[in-house]
Amino acid sequence: MKNHLAIFLTAIAAVLLIGCATPVAKPAFYPNAHYQRMGPAQANADAQYCAELAQQSQVTAVNKVDAGRSAAAGAAGVGTAGVVGSLLSGHKPDLKNIAAGAVAIGAGGAAATAAGQSVGGSGLYRQFVQQCLAERGYQVIGWH
Repeated sequence: MKNHLAIFLTAIAAVLLIGCATPVAKPAFYPNAHYQRMGPAQANADAQYCAELAQQSQVTAVNKVDAGRSAAAGAAGVGTAGVVGSLLSGHKPDLKNIAAGAVAIGAGGAAATAAGQSVGGSGLYRQFVQQCLAERGYQVIGWH
């Protein structure tokens, strides 16, 4: 049973990490007069500058707090599922293995969340970049 639980927890961790491994989000520009004057190369350079500015700001500190909350929630969910699954299958829950799996998945989820948010997954990050670009005359209509 321990091997089945370990395989199950490993599979969940892999799915969580693959699901969080998204490419860097980039702003999509509305082709207003400023964008047309600057051109796509300059717009992308300005977007990169704004992204770097966001990385140096307090946005990254907020992302770390969000990642910690996500890790705790993920670990609690996996731990609960492990206990319920053991009880439903008629076995005594092996809390040591369930807790170890929950901690591993929670830590992996936190790392993936922090990485994803720091490159564009966070709403606060996107707002920061959009504001920076708006101050330079661009209009962001979405993210891709």
